[in-house]
Amino acid sequence: MQRKRVTNGEKKQRHEWAIRQIDLGMGLSELTALTADTWVCSRRNARDVVAKAHKVWLEAFDHHELSLQDLLFQQVGRLERIARKAEESGQYAAAVGAVAALNRMLGLGADQRCSHHNGRR
Repeated sequence: MQRKRVTNGEKKQRHEWAIRQIDLGMGLSELTALTADTWVCSRRNARDVVAKAHKVWLEAFDHHELSLQDLLFQQVGRLERIARKAEESGQYAAAVGAVAALNRMLGLGADQRCSHHNGRR
C-alpha cells in the first residue's frame, strides 16, 4: 500500500482547522484524536499538527490578539465539558473536581464555608 502524499494546501487546511478547534476550547489530547480521525492521518502526524497549531495560538495570545477574558471563557468551557463527560461516564469524583475548579476560578463562593454558623459546624 502506497502512502498518500499531503499537499501544502491540505497541511494549511489542517493547521487552520486545528487552531479554530483550540480557539473553541477543545483539549489538546482530544483534538489529536479528532485530527487523526477527521484528516485520516496517524496519531503522530496529528500530534504534530496540534502542537504547531497550539504554538501559533499561544504566540497570538502573547501578542494580545486574544484577551484574558477570551482565555477565561475557553477554560470555563473546557471545565464544563470535562464535568459533563466525567458524569456521563460515571466518574463522579472527576465531575465534582471540575465543578469545584470552576467555582474557584469564577470566585462564586460556592467553595467557601459559611461564616454565619457562629463557630458551629
